[in-house]
Formats: sequence, structure tokens, C-alpha cells
Amino acid sequence: MGKGPNAKKGAKIFKTKCSQCHTVEEGGPHKQGPNLYGFFGRQSGQADGYSYSSANKKSGVMWGEDTLFEYLENPKKYMKVC
Repeated sequence: MGKGPNAKKGAKIFKTKCSQCHTVEEGGPHKQGPNLYGFFGRQSGQADGYSYSSANKKSGVMWGEDTLFEYLENPKKYMKVC
């Protein structure tokens, strides 16, 4: 049986891969990717002040664990399917 989420591993992955493009603190700046504060429960393409692709804006995805993991596997394919 597989293990559940591991916060320590997740933090390490975020620091080495995601933080290059994203910030997570409230009011943090956008980088190459949008600030992710308040990400879960937000509709795709809706962070104020960030320029999203039209596919992302039109997708209507509501971000949660299920949608995020599917998206991270292949972002371009995921947005085309939505």
C-alpha cells in the first residue's frame, strides 16, 4: 500500500522546482508563473495582475488536489482537454 502525501518531500520539490517561477506568500509577486497564495479553490486564470494564456483563462478549471496533480503531469495537454 502506498504512502500518503509527504510535506517534507513536497516542500523540497517546491523549493527546487516550483519556486523558480512561483511565490506563495500572501501579496507575493508574480514571477514567470503566478503567485500561488489562495490557489486551491480558485478558478484557473484568475490571479489579479498575471497574464494567463487564453487556454488557461477559458478552461474553467477549479483548482484542487485532483486537478493540480493532473495538470502537473502535462500542463499543455490538460488545458487543451478542458
